[in-house]
Amino acid sequence: MSFFAIQVLNGLSYATTLFLMAAGLTLIFGVTRIVNFAHGSFFMLGALLTAHWVTNWFPAWGESAGLYALAMLLGALAAGVAGALAEFVLLRRLYGVPELYQLVATFGLTLAMSDAMRWGFGPGEVFAPRFLGSRGRLNCGASSFRSGSW
Repeated sequence: MSFFAIQVLNGLSYATTLFLMAAGLTLIFGVTRIVNFAHGSFFMLGALLTAHWVTNWFPAWGESAGLYALAMLLGALAAGVAGALAEFVLLRRLYGVPELYQLVATFGLTLAMSDAMRWGFGPGEVFAPRFLGSRGRLNCGASSFRSGSW
């Protein structure tokens, strides 16, 4: 029974991630009417910036919940600024054009941002410490569940 409960919790955790990504795509398309495949790259920029901030540049920030939250806000701010810059430089020119052109342009932006981040942050993986409030686990019989453990 505990194995089944762990699998249900893993499925729910993964489903919420997929829901958030789908809701982001729907919101972006619904508001701007742009088929934007690059919004995931902006999230990646914010996540990489935050992860490098708390692991490589200022590791003491990973030990304080307040400073960690501030680092996450800085990452989100950087993603927002990059998104606003992309909107101003590229996406405004795509309003009213067929969706295929929007798809190709934003997919190209995704590839360019991915290569730029690989060049700037390096090709290696970054393992940031868990946020202090999410370091717990839920025990289900002989097994235990940690959020994001798939």
